[in-house]
Amino acid sequence: MNMFGALMMTVTMTMTAVMLPRIYMSWIMAERCFLEGEIEQLMQLLVEQKNWVWRQFGCGAVAVAMIWMVRHSQHDLSIPASMEATLAIYATISLVFAILESLVAQRVSTFLALVPAPAKIAEED
Repeated sequence: MNMFGALMMTVTMTMTAVMLPRIYMSWIMAERCFLEGEIEQLMQLLVEQKNWVWRQFGCGAVAVAMIWMVRHSQHDLSIPASMEATLAIYATISLVFAILESLVAQRVSTFLALVPAPAKIAEED
């Protein structure tokens, strides 16, 4: 493995070590906010989760685009196989995180749908 492959693998493992606890914390926070009836925090969490879904999906898509560009370029853009494999691992992990983030966002959305809404009562004359 060359230096760039090792660097990319370090970034991938660091991202994994940071993102997994953050995703779990978001899941726990969603359940806590729902049980305590904190609708404003649930809405903020939903916006945050949607942003994270787009970030993770964007990073994974860029990594896939880089691999595609290197493979199908008319110019000689060859990179070592270890770097290409590391980019593929990063893309896979990033897209898996996008799926996990979307599951948390779906859970928060479900919690928001379950919150009782005040109903208007018609006045009797």
